[in-house]
Amino acid sequence: MSKLPPLREELDLYPGPCAFDGSPSWTLYDPANHRFYRLGPLENEILAHWALNTPEAISEQISRQGLFSVSVDEVRQLSGFLSNHNLLRISGGEAVQHLVGQAKAARHHWFTWLIHHYLFFKIPLLRPDRWLARTYPMLRWIFRPELLLLLVVLALVNAYLLIDRWGMFSRTFLHFFSAEGVVYYAVALILTKTLHELGHAYTAHRYGCRVPAMGMAFLVMLPVLYTDVSDAWKLSSRRQRLAIGFGGIAAELGLAVVCTSLWHFLPDGPLRSCVFMMATTTWIVTLMINLNPFMRFDGYFLLSDYWGIENLQHRAFALARWHMRRCLFGFMDEVPERFPRRTRRLLLIYAWSVWIYRFFLFLGIALLVYHFFFKLLGLFLMMVEIGWFILLPVGKEMKYWIECRQQTEWNNNTLITLSAVLVAIGILFVPWKSRIEAPGLLKIAAHTELFMPFPGKLERISVAKGEAVKAGQTLLQFSSADLDSRIEQSRIKIEALRWELAFHGQENNLNDRRLVAISELESAASEYDSLIDQRRRLAVQAPFDGEIIEINDALNPGEWIAKDEPLVTIGQFEAYKIEAFLAEDHLGQIQVGTMADFYPDQLDWPVIRCRIMSIDNASALQLPPIFTSRYSGSIAVRGNDKAALVPETSVYRIWLQPKTAGETIDRVIKGNVSMHGKSESIAASIWRRIIATMIGESGF
Repeated sequence: MSKLPPLREELDLYPGPCAFDGSPSWTLYDPANHRFYRLGPLENEILAHWALNTPEAISEQISRQGLFSVSVDEVRQLSGFLSNHNLLRISGGEAVQHLVGQAKAARHHWFTWLIHHYLFFKIPLLRPDRWLARTYPMLRWIFRPELLLLLVVLALVNAYLLIDRWGMFSRTFLHFFSAEGVVYYAVALILTKTLHELGHAYTAHRYGCRVPAMGMAFLVMLPVLYTDVSDAWKLSSRRQRLAIGFGGIAAELGLAVVCTSLWHFLPDGPLRSCVFMMATTTWIVTLMINLNPFMRFDGYFLLSDYWGIENLQHRAFALARWHMRRCLFGFMDEVPERFPRRTRRLLLIYAWSVWIYRFFLFLGIALLVYHFFFKLLGLFLMMVEIGWFILLPVGKEMKYWIECRQQTEWNNNTLITLSAVLVAIGILFVPWKSRIEAPGLLKIAAHTELFMPFPGKLERISVAKGEAVKAGQTLLQFSSADLDSRIEQSRIKIEALRWELAFHGQENNLNDRRLVAISELESAASEYDSLIDQRRRLAVQAPFDGEIIEINDALNPGEWIAKDEPLVTIGQFEAYKIEAFLAEDHLGQIQVGTMADFYPDQLDWPVIRCRIMSIDNASALQLPPIFTSRYSGSIAVRGNDKAALVPETSVYRIWLQPKTAGETIDRVIKGNVSMHGKSESIAASIWRRIIATMIGESGF
């Protein structure tokens, strides 16, 4: 028979809270490592008989008493647990060998350590236990029920008063946008978070728990305060443990009520804004973060204590993995822990919720560290974050599936899983995706709108809407007395300069100005030609053969027309073209000459067969408004500047030639172009995007 090492003498055993099934529990406390271990009735009974020294004797004695049926293996399992956590008293070479083995097992590569700690680490700053003991008598009144009742009354009064003053209350935030406001904001934030941690600390001290440390933790490089209240594990009352976990949030809620009351009396300014911040934004953010049960913050421990399930996430994950393996592959593993049906359902929902939440959280953190650091390091950290926290756990689970494939039972669940996997593989890796969609516009090939080049008086309109015109035909005739006057003055000036030059040879005093006069004559002639060209442009002519689509209704003979005023719109209806914008991801799948189909948004229009004629070599820097999301289009644009419609992602303009447009159109027709391109699988498309992003973002 192998003898069991004795328990360490300094270990303490406390009565614990009732478990979720109502059974009693005990807490084993290791003061040297400040660790707590929850024991059930069976483990407590084995420890009560530990002095019998051997697993056989302990098993026989407990079984003889009839309270429990304990096997020798169960005693040895508990002995192994106690040994692994250094709760047994061993000495000599065996102890040294055991500790050396533990040190080697706990040793991690520096890279592994960095991955686990660069996102979250703690720095203890204070040992507040003595200070809490000295100050608690002066603050004992904050736990009186009368104070709670007063805060509830104040909250109701403030809610009533804010109904009429809500507009003024919400506008107080504007005072933060100043240097003084930022200082007040920072001070208020620090005070509020300090009060939060003191709420935990004083509540723990009230129930006799030691607070060994308070300090600062860094969560994704952001500093946050923390308080070590792990001594609450000694408490057997679940209500007291819930009070400690809720103490920080209760302190902030009480501060919010007081600050809301002060806001009604303080004058406008940064101080009032500071009070407003403490009354609203700070504790709202606290509720969103601290009450979140998916991360190991206050909300997680509150939920764990409320359900009476310690190590909630670990036990829920183990149950969810067992359930998933059983449903997907029919694995017949022993259930890791038996729970009532309702509790098991809650744990499964909780586990899957945490997994989904963490997937998006770690993905968000990956993007955060990518943008936080310079490009190369940010890209590397993003890849590490995704690989370590998302892909690695998935890979480990899939590895377990492969290793335990012998346990697979062929049933309906297994067949459904296998079919779903095959379908997913087919969708991802089979190159079936060849249809490409792009927003497009059908419009006439030649189309222009003529504008007034400079102010003038309208003499006559020579055409009507819908009339066919020839290139060079006069459409509208304008006149300008000012322009005629300037032309006449310019002509007179030219004649005077020519007369002067004609007499330079006869008068000696004029010879000195000959070169100047020649230069002035050239300048006057150039100006005269320019003015004649302007007068010629007063006769607005058709730039090409076509048809008058529109004439400005505000045009009336005899009236003056301002510069840049629209005049007429001309178009050619013999030929049409389609303008479309193609996403960069599909650029390599299509070629010039490829056939396509244009589907108009108007249901009464038929599908138009067309051919790709050209593809721009560079991505579009600006988009026509009709294509953009700001004007109900399908292409997202950056910012809110209506004058700069810059696409969010790279798109390329393509031109298509329709074979026929059907009936004559006098406006643009919006629709979608459907093209047949080179087949590509979804996996290949994703991989190409990843490689393109890595190449594009790998520079400094």
